[in-house]
Amino acid sequence: MSGNAALRRELDEAIKTPYPEIYREAIERLRSQFGHSISILPDGKGRTTRFNCFAYGLGIWEHPDFVKKVDDAGNSAILNSQIIRAMIDDGTLKAVAKADVQTGDTAIYFHKEKVTHAAVIGENKVFRSKWGSDEVHAHGLWEVPAEYGDRVRYYRAPEAARILKRIPPPG
Repeated sequence: MSGNAALRRELDEAIKTPYPEIYREAIERLRSQFGHSISILPDGKGRTTRFNCFAYGLGIWEHPDFVKKVDDAGNSAILNSQIIRAMIDDGTLKAVAKADVQTGDTAIYFHKEKVTHAAVIGENKVFRSKWGSDEVHAHGLWEVPAEYGDRVRYYRAPEAARILKRIPPPG
């Protein structure tokens, strides 16, 4: 497993916690135990149930058309792993070599070949992503729950309109 396997397994358990205060305490306990760099960001505060890691990682989580689609569907997971996989397969998401990664590019995590998670790459190669129904986090590449897999590839996202077209209408 990539990264610190024990930390990643503990993060798997932490994200199952339904209580934000207990979750934050678990992250701090794990910081003392493992010395991780994970921090909880204010992004999406009060609306974390309105978007998922893919919407956040591709930068459309606040786009008015995305918000309307979520409202219409009554479901925040309207941009899912199957859509991401299709966008990879047809080249809508442009692969980027690790050496050419830029701020704003997207890291897609895989378990074997299954798309599991997305993060946006911030300044100084700090990754930002939303975990499950929890908050948005800043973290190192492998400071993520183990369930997100042990492979990562980098992509440059297209403009929002191309992503939004991929989301099927509700119903």
